[in-house]
Amino acid sequence: MMKSIVNLYTDENLVRLTAMLVIATAVVALLFKASFIWLFLCFDFGLRAFGLAFAPFVLLSKLILKTLNVTPKPIFASPKRFAAALGAVFSAIIFLTQQLGYDNVAVVLGFLLILLAGLECFFKICVGCYIYQFLIQPVRRKNE
Repeated sequence: MMKSIVNLYTDENLVRLTAMLVIATAVVALLFKASFIWLFLCFDFGLRAFGLAFAPFVLLSKLILKTLNVTPKPIFASPKRFAAALGAVFSAIIFLTQQLGYDNVAVVLGFLLILLAGLECFFKICVGCYIYQFLIQPVRRKNE
């Protein structure tokens, strides 16, 4: 029973540090027009969306937070997982637009992803969580 409760929460510091890693990675992807990096981001977001702790950025963030001895701040995980799923879709779309030769669209979408990750990282504003709150949460309540 305790394990199921633990899976309902994640660490806010972990989420914000992971968002910083997304920003840095997306900037590199844009600067070098490296489409394979968008696939990596898609993969990482996808693992996080399923709540898998072995996502590369989660592992790196955990290592950094442990090294810095940062105290965890529990937050509800479902909205963050939904936001990660949106990040996976977004990264896949950026990859596809770049592959199809729509580089300008890929750059605009890449900057948008950086902006959204920046809001999470620096201001604790999770746009995906707001979408979850207004679209998914009411449906879940109806079905309970």
